[in-house]
Amino acid sequence: MSEAAKPRILVIEDDPDLRTIVRLQLGSAGYEIHEAENGAEGYEAIQREMPACVILDLMMPVMDGFGFLKRVRSSLILQDVPVLILTASEDERNRTRSFQYQADAYMSKPYDLKELTREVGRLCALKHQN
Repeated sequence: MSEAAKPRILVIEDDPDLRTIVRLQLGSAGYEIHEAENGAEGYEAIQREMPACVILDLMMPVMDGFGFLKRVRSSLILQDVPVLILTASEDERNRTRSFQYQADAYMSKPYDLKELTREVGRLCALKHQN
């Protein structure tokens, strides 16, 4: 995959070790990875990078994942960017709330790296079709 053809993925996660794992996995699968450590930084980054997909944690300082999703889905420019929730929360209410806020997919930690890569590919393909 050439540099110009690499789909951009924005990873918004407050744990630097988890960001590194996702960056290495998806980078080796041919994606260009951008990172933010909270929802506020993520919102700035999504406007700047216009990624093909966002991987979003829910529980973060400054602005949580729900605050980020609410802002993105209310933006005409950003509302169609696919968002995959990747969270340690096993609370079914968070899963339900994620889809109420129009998340496109939801995965719980710990997760299978191959499954994550497949899901990101599916979401990037959806973005490309729109």
